[in-house]
Amino acid sequence: MIKTVLQDLFNFIKKPDDQQIKLSFKNKLLYIFILLIFELVVTYLFIIPVLEWIDGLVGLDTADTSYDTFVQVFIPAVIFAPLVEELIFRHLLRYQGIKTKVVSVNRWRKIFPYLVYSSSICFGLIHISNYANSSIIFLFLSPIIIISQLIGGMILAFIRVRLTFLWGVLYHAFWNLWVVIAIPTAEHLLLEPYVENTASYTIKIEEQLFFDDTEEQSIMADSTGGKIYSLNIKQYSVQHVLDTLYTKNKYCTGDILINLSLKSKNGIKKDKLLNILQKEYDIE
Repeated sequence: MIKTVLQDLFNFIKKPDDQQIKLSFKNKLLYIFILLIFELVVTYLFIIPVLEWIDGLVGLDTADTSYDTFVQVFIPAVIFAPLVEELIFRHLLRYQGIKTKVVSVNRWRKIFPYLVYSSSICFGLIHISNYANSSIIFLFLSPIIIISQLIGGMILAFIRVRLTFLWGVLYHAFWNLWVVIAIPTAEHLLLEPYVENTASYTIKIEEQLFFDDTEEQSIMADSTGGKIYSLNIKQYSVQHVLDTLYTKNKYCTGDILINLSLKSKNGIKKDKLLNILQKEYDIE
């Protein structure tokens, strides 16, 4: 079935056609599972390395979500976005309903490929808003930056046509669940805290995937004479820490939520703390 599904997908990408197939519920689940694994393999083997290269070139800064709770991430990503985006971009991609009254079958067959391609391109373009960068190089590379959404848009159109609208929503929700929550959670569980013990200081940094609104958020520092003797940070982003300890916006880094504990008997200077953080994070 794998070969059949992928061959049909490639044929659809080359020339979209409005043909639905009849499958059992079990085979429909297998159908979208095959496509999900295929898209994940393509994304992690090819797309992510390219995006990492572009990030090093122009910086792919995204919106700050470091203070979002699990619920604030789950509901928009897994429930709201799949339903709304499928309604906007792919709900009309079938010859049914009022379309059969105003468009002939032959006319529909001619315009259908353009509808699929344009909906996928528009789907990709709206995701440019995920990034804060607006440089000329960024805009020039934007077709590559949104390649994941362009491919995803074609796969979602394929599922919407071959199966039904609801299966497209389900696939979209599965994809967001895996990419936005499941995979980052698995990576987070495997991530060891950053710990360093020296004669001058002891520091421990733990990254936190979601903000916990039941826990205290605080920054407590013992600092005198230009030196830091102790520093305890709970649930603040690295960027916020830099803005608090140094001049606001003097340094820039990713919005990663951390808990940090630092102790130094003789104290360390702020520049030394910056050097420590730079061992773990890209700070410009």
